[in-house]
Amino acid sequence: MTKRAAGHTGLLSTLRPRVRDLGAELLRVSTLSRPSRLAKDKLTVVTFHRVLPASELAQYPIPSIAVTPTELEWLVSLFQKHYTPGTLAEVATRFALGDRPERPLLAITFDDGQRDNFVHAAPVLDAHGVHASFFVVTDAIERNDTLWHDRIGYAVRTLCQTDPTAAQTLLSTVGVPHDASDPPSATIAQAKLLPDEKRQAFVQGLEARVGGAARPAWDGMMSWAELRSLHERGHEIGSHSRAHPILPLCTDGVLVDEINGSRRVLSQHLDCEIETFCYPNGDHDQRVVLAVGRAGYRHAVTTRYGVNGDKAPQLALRRIDMQSAHARAHDGRLSEARLLTRLSGHLPGAR
Repeated sequence: MTKRAAGHTGLLSTLRPRVRDLGAELLRVSTLSRPSRLAKDKLTVVTFHRVLPASELAQYPIPSIAVTPTELEWLVSLFQKHYTPGTLAEVATRFALGDRPERPLLAITFDDGQRDNFVHAAPVLDAHGVHASFFVVTDAIERNDTLWHDRIGYAVRTLCQTDPTAAQTLLSTVGVPHDASDPPSATIAQAKLLPDEKRQAFVQGLEARVGGAARPAWDGMMSWAELRSLHERGHEIGSHSRAHPILPLCTDGVLVDEINGSRRVLSQHLDCEIETFCYPNGDHDQRVVLAVGRAGYRHAVTTRYGVNGDKAPQLALRRIDMQSAHARAHDGRLSEARLLTRLSGHLPGAR
């Protein structure tokens, strides 16, 4: 690349975020991105994963799926300002019945059932009087297991820090390029493509290279007592399968066990009907969707970006993932305009 071309590329990379922020602000000022106008007849579902204070976030290998408690506080306040927030079961049922409040309906969801959701997210929600849905992996709850994608993340980061050459060689076996800018996330993406047995073997091999599981002491899954506490406080507990597999790759028998079995275990521990399901990694096909419906779930969510209209399939609802980068302007400040644009469901190319 010539110096002139490099300079041009650098200028574009500098201007692009400023232009994006200006466009978002113009939409906000003109009310074009206001949810009461744009999402009046839509169901919006937002997704969170980890909620970690700065000290823990610095140790977490997949920071792109985490927000801090302070960021969550700001986000929940904004949801209350522009939407009518609630659990997925509550909000989706109201929407299906034709309920259209002045502030549009919005469901708040958390995936995976990590302990930080109870320690850091629930207090923020409770302080605002807002209920959310927590999708949990029942086998992981039973054993306090680290989910496979976090195991990969911790192990890859450790290996890259201690033996970069060995890391490059090992990760190349699953197709991770040597110049990957984010090795943990790139490795997780490639591992998703592996059959379950090969994925498990790969994870075990990674951990063996770094001397065993690398999860920090503060990390882990919510307990049954904590899940019951959330349920008693008005939050919803939904299923995220038994072991968080890639469901379209499962045999029919394993598929039924993952979907029906997790619902049965949750019902037994919480003594309530389990109405909602979240597809692990968002992966689903027609066979999986039909299995979820046969199991008795009323609503299920994907990771497909967007909002939901009247004809949206209740067992394949779209969601909008919430990351700190989505709510921050180019100068790092939290931006209502940026977030409202994200929540519009009309960002080209968004996941």
